Amino acid sequence: MNHQLLLLMFLLSFSVLGQKPYPDPQKNYSKASLEQYLQYYQSKKDTAGLAFTYLTYAKNQERWNTADESPVKSYRKSMEFFMMVKDSINYHEANGSLGIYFMGRPFFNKYSREYLSQSSEFFRRKKLPRSEIGHLINLASSYIYEDNFKVALKLLKRCEKLNVYVKDSLYAGRIAGAYADLYCRNKDMKTAYVYAIKSLKIAKSLKVNWLEAVSYFYLSVCNKMFQKNKEATENLMQSLKLTENDFIQLPLRKEVYRNLGYLYEESGDYKQANHYFQMALYSSESNYNSSIELDVRSVREYKLIEEQNAQLAKIELEKKLTDAALTTLQSRQKLYILSILLAVFFIGILAYTYISRQRFNRLEADKVKKNIQIETLRALINGQEIERLRVSQELHDGLGTLLSRIKFQTENNATSKEQIAEMIDDACAEVRIISSNLQPNALAKFGLIRSIDDLVLKQKSTVPNIIFQHFGKEFEISPENSLMIFRIIQELLTNALKHARATEILIQIVYQEERTLTITVEDDGIGFDDTNVQPENNGWNNIRSRVNYLQGIINFHSDPSSGTSVTISIPFV
Repeated sequence: MNHQLLLLMFLLSFSVLGQKPYPDPQKNYSKASLEQYLQYYQSKKDTAGLAFTYLTYAKNQERWNTADESPVKSYRKSMEFFMMVKDSINYHEANGSLGIYFMGRPFFNKYSREYLSQSSEFFRRKKLPRSEIGHLINLASSYIYEDNFKVALKLLKRCEKLNVYVKDSLYAGRIAGAYADLYCRNKDMKTAYVYAIKSLKIAKSLKVNWLEAVSYFYLSVCNKMFQKNKEATENLMQSLKLTENDFIQLPLRKEVYRNLGYLYEESGDYKQANHYFQMALYSSESNYNSSIELDVRSVREYKLIEEQNAQLAKIELEKKLTDAALTTLQSRQKLYILSILLAVFFIGILAYTYISRQRFNRLEADKVKKNIQIETLRALINGQEIERLRVSQELHDGLGTLLSRIKFQTENNATSKEQIAEMIDDACAEVRIISSNLQPNALAKFGLIRSIDDLVLKQKSTVPNIIFQHFGKEFEISPENSLMIFRIIQELLTNALKHARATEILIQIVYQEERTLTITVEDDGIGFDDTNVQPENNGWNNIRSRVNYLQGIINFHSDPSSGTSVTISIPFV
């Protein structure tokens, strides 16, 4: 019996040791090790492991601060996997962490308040005061950043009340630091000084460097207002020493440099003042270049996908309701027919059957319409994913390669300033091309006709000869629909240039009086078999999905002797 028990304990211990522990979001990892974690948990189909790994990935991406790394997508992935395993606590911890990442940053502070409010409200409902306090302090700081002192003060009062029960010294220090920030911005320096001293004492006792650095900064602001410039300078130097090697504290370090510049400027030491102003400018540029473009694009993409998924879910629900109504109607139809047959009311049977059939046909038509809408939206979402992949490849293959060459040539002094300037001009041109592909400038400024003119001119092609014509009086089309029409014509022109081997391409737009737009794209190329278009052809799928979305009709004809002709009619009634 003892031998069996020892064997069982050995096997249990072996199985526990054999399990791969989840990564800790608070620790530092290399990108390669995190990728290995992701591959491992994907192979094991461990959803919780993927959730923790993506959360750790996001935390490390914040620390890496590389231009091509944005933690927004990783945070979102983490939240999706936490939702799958129904881990609502860690879901809201990740949601709150995303809010902290956005806090105080240009363009993003509103998202910070949104995410932090959701998480703090969740922890309040779940009666988890420790987690609620942490998110409430950050939410209050977000409101302080917007100078909304009334709401911030209310949140901090609740934090103090909750901490009476939690009794967390670090939270007490953070609350005092937030009060110091609030009263500094509100020009009540005496009160701010008291809270800054309190925050500093707690930070030193707990050995929390970032809180100590923040406390010294608020003390410097107060001492400067008290005209104690020497003490203010000493406070800033102490804060700078604590933040020198911490990227997370980059915004604070920038403010420290800037305030040191002002203090030395007042003392007449312009050399030192200029040095610190330059350091502040460098910190601002580093902060701006820390993947802010990726953050903006990621947030916009996820917002758009969330809206489209919500619309898709609504249509699917309507479809289910239609199916349920159809099933109910079919059951009632059988019952009524049986009752009428028993009652031998032949005329009533015919009348009811006719009416029921009409209703049945309407529901069937509605069901088909909903299915078409669902497929159209899915095709649009797939098209957006393909477009995102294309942009990603252009950024990597074009702009990324140019920037890498510039960096290499600069570090090795291998080329002259003029050559480096030419390479930078090439990089700028590449950015303009990618930006123009994402959203044509001419479309927003001058409308559909001018944007197509611009598209044709950019081809710089003599063979084939591209002819653009437009007829009729233009009528107003929404920017979204104009962009879809532009993309349809762009796709058709690209197909003709790539595959047709044509000598001439004609693009024609006709504005008709009944507010119908007719688009014709023809070429005199080699044509193709229009009865054998492959369903997986992404180009034609994108064209059809956009035409379906606009409720238009597409007709095309292709012949080796006469080329290809595509005609699209779109109503705008």
